[in-house]
Amino acid sequence: MKTQHASLMEDPEFRRLLSVEALVAEASEVIARLMAEQNVSKADLARRLHKSRAWVTQLLSGKANMTIRTLAEVVHTLDAEVKLQTQPPGWTRSGRLLDAGPTEEVLHASRGRWSYEQSPPIVQPTRLTA
Repeated sequence: MKTQHASLMEDPEFRRLLSVEALVAEASEVIARLMAEQNVSKADLARRLHKSRAWVTQLLSGKANMTIRTLAEVVHTLDAEVKLQTQPPGWTRSGRLLDAGPTEEVLHASRGRWSYEQSPPIVQPTRLTA
C-alpha cells in the first residue's frame, strides 16, 4: 500500500508546485533569519526600504510576489547577498523518486505551505565584508 507521500510525489504537478513553494518559503526564511540575527523589526526594515510595514509582512508571509530583484534588494539592505545554486530536487536520487516508507513523514506544512524537510538549502545569504 502506498503512503500518501508516495502518491503525491508521483504527480508531476504536485512536484512542480512543491518546488516553487519551497523556494518561496526558503527566501522568506532567509530574510526572517537575517532580520532576527540583526535584531531588525519589520518596521525597521520597512523604513530602510522606503516601504510600508504591511508590505514587509506580506513579503515575509509569501502573500506578495517576491521577485529576484526584490529578494536581492531586501537582502542587500540587511548587509548580505544572495547566491543561487541549482541541484536535483530533494525528493529524487539518481533521477528516481524516493519512497519515504510508511513510517517516515517527510512533508510537513509550514505556514500553510508544503515543504520538504530533507531538502538542502537553496538560497543562502552570505555576509558582506568591507
